[in-house]
Amino acid sequence: MKRAFHFGDKSIEAAVRRVNELKRIALIGAGTMGQGIAIDLLNKTSLSVVLLDVSAEALQRARARLSGIWADQVRESRMREDDARAIESRVTFAQDYAALRDADLIWEVATERGDIKARIFNAIEKAVDVERIAAIFSNTSSHTTAELAELFRSEAFRERFLTVHGYFPFERNRLIDVMKGKYASNETFALGVVFADQLLEKSVVALPVDHHGYVTDPVFQAMAAIISWDVKTDRDIVQLGALWELLTANPFAVLDQTGHMPYVESSRHFGQALPPHDRLRGLYQRGERFYPEWIAALESQGFGGAASPQRKGFHAWSDGDPPRPIAVLNPADGAYVPIGQISRKDFWSYYEAAEADRRAGRVRSAESLVHVACASDAGGRAFRRYALPICLYAMDLIQDGVATPGQINLSTRAGLRFKVGLVELIDGLLSQLTLDGLIELVRRARDENADDPYLLDMLDIDGARGPRRGRPSLLMELRSLKVEQLLGYGRYYRTPVAEVDWVASREQGRPVYRGFYPELKFVEPSTRDRVATIVFDNPLRGNVFNRATIDQLAHAWCRVLTLHRAGRCGAVLFTAAGGGMRMLGADAREFNRGWFERQRGYVPLQAEEAAASSRNAVRLFRLIQRSPVATIGVFGEKWGGGAEFTYFLDLRYDVRAAGFVYDSLERRAEWRPKNTYNQPELDYAILPGFGAAGELKRLGLGDSAIFELFDQGLTADRAFQLGLSNGAFDDELEALRRGYERARLMAKDAPFSRALFKKELARHTACTGEQSDEELARETAETFDPARNPYIRTGLLSLLDRGGKPPFMDYAVAGASLPGWQYPAENGMADG
Repeated sequence: MKRAFHFGDKSIEAAVRRVNELKRIALIGAGTMGQGIAIDLLNKTSLSVVLLDVSAEALQRARARLSGIWADQVRESRMREDDARAIESRVTFAQDYAALRDADLIWEVATERGDIKARIFNAIEKAVDVERIAAIFSNTSSHTTAELAELFRSEAFRERFLTVHGYFPFERNRLIDVMKGKYASNETFALGVVFADQLLEKSVVALPVDHHGYVTDPVFQAMAAIISWDVKTDRDIVQLGALWELLTANPFAVLDQTGHMPYVESSRHFGQALPPHDRLRGLYQRGERFYPEWIAALESQGFGGAASPQRKGFHAWSDGDPPRPIAVLNPADGAYVPIGQISRKDFWSYYEAAEADRRAGRVRSAESLVHVACASDAGGRAFRRYALPICLYAMDLIQDGVATPGQINLSTRAGLRFKVGLVELIDGLLSQLTLDGLIELVRRARDENADDPYLLDMLDIDGARGPRRGRPSLLMELRSLKVEQLLGYGRYYRTPVAEVDWVASREQGRPVYRGFYPELKFVEPSTRDRVATIVFDNPLRGNVFNRATIDQLAHAWCRVLTLHRAGRCGAVLFTAAGGGMRMLGADAREFNRGWFERQRGYVPLQAEEAAASSRNAVRLFRLIQRSPVATIGVFGEKWGGGAEFTYFLDLRYDVRAAGFVYDSLERRAEWRPKNTYNQPELDYAILPGFGAAGELKRLGLGDSAIFELFDQGLTADRAFQLGLSNGAFDDELEALRRGYERARLMAKDAPFSRALFKKELARHTACTGEQSDEELARETAETFDPARNPYIRTGLLSLLDRGGKPPFMDYAVAGASLPGWQYPAENGMADG
């Protein structure tokens, strides 16, 4: 949103007020990260932005990129020309630090080098009135907050200083880290979290404890570093790096795209500054070297990746946007050679894991990764040599109180785009091998690498050697506390919904879990208001209703019921993060069995999978509907299942939407009010599987109004006119304020009366029966069966293959019937 809201949380009210007072943000550094942050701020807020860089050339590149983005959006009818000019007018490009004087917040994103940061911070102190500044951020991949805060001479500047770190590409990556350190005030820390969460619309990993590189960067850095010392030929870059493709991407290809400078500078800094107890310290301290000679040779030649003048790094890259790797470095002779295939003979476990997931209709799974971990081929040995030390490092972070299991899993899933989070992988090893089996796997890895003292240090779990001497691994502590898994998993799809609370578990001598929701935010009710808030919190994906969201919402609702039973919660406000509070429906990627691949086309869901997608959601929505808890939704545009969810709530407040709408008659896009209720399922040959038809009938809409919604959609004002909406607002913050206040007043209802009233309503609504819900599940299964619904392949390709051109749909009806319809015999339709 353009402004922040407190959701009844008194602990952030002051931070929310201060964030809403911000007018001007200064970014120091006009490189890739600075440009990404500027794009995000200009798109998501009404703030003015100063982009400062000592290089006129860097500023010119930034100006060209930003102008090009707005021009493209105008050309593609996604933005009006006046709006583009208004955005451009909010950007100032500067080379002089005097431009910082009017800034309310400063964010340094210029470099990873500490000596250059020191000069920048000195210039900030000279140019800025500290009493005016709300906060100063630094984007760093390897420094602690305290290290950088000490570059300021003034205590007042240190109190306002945080490290705030985003991930490439900033404007398209949902993760952000906010780290406090020992100098920043609690008020500054709260401001940083609210700013990152609500204005930048990111998933925030908030770390009160200082740590080099937060959570994500040390993991990513190590993914490349641990392999780099073993790289001798191009095959090593391809085949050893392919281990990480089982989870995300080859780190050498990623580094080429982000540029090598942060990696080599972070390696140097880690080698100099990591504390003695850091398990991964040996990756960056090898004699006089912080990274191998072959990487140093690349740096000396200026081969820093795809953006370097030579377009070379670990790979050679094509021209064009986006660039693509066309060759790979052979470090043995410095030549670039064709990119080879991964050997099936040597790395057969990689292929078996991929095939097992394909057969099971999974994208990636912990089960297949465990298969690789235990394999006797080169792939299994690579996993044990390279992945196990990083798993142990993640457990160190939990043991040392740096991060929680949920934060580590979120960091790897969102920041590094792991298909299986790092803690999910650890849980998979624990689940399939047992604790004793995992300990044995680590010892097997030690035996296989007995000639490598650095690996032996990193694989120590007994506290017998290396940086963790005297600190036995968390693995050894799991047995005494009877902890079998570090995460808790959902009832429907077994996706993560909770994390072990390590401090509470130690105190109580047993496993204690608490909710942790990557796709949601849960705000506890205050004693005075008794209103809980559930925010759908993945705006980059449109806040889709995927399987993870269903699991997390079910877990969160159980918390609501527990709070209600204790008298602490009487109402729940539902809303969505992101500008426009947009809410999409079921995740189209989950309509395909496994990962959609254009060359394979649509792979149908099995009947039970399709039925479960409807049954599980409707069962949960029905529970929310019938619970003796008042509910209200505050949303903007709603599509498919996102709209259907709101039909189960007691009240609906809408935020009006406007934008370019394509007029199919005039064949042009026109700026006008947009629909806030959209049910496009029939266009894609599928069914509104979350109960739209029955719920709209229950809400009193006639057939004509329902057809209007499905065939053309409803604006907020039209929905209000029909009685579907209970209020329409122009301003997001005002809608939230009014929605929260209505929830607060609804929470005053006596629980017995509210429960009995809902029972009365259900008694008089025939379509709320369980039989109807089960029939919907069966019909959903039929919809996804190409044998019953021949239109499904063509329809879903329009959703799944956004970059391709779907084939034309053949609308002819094969046979004499459709669901609920039998064509009369031809002679029965004849005249006379």
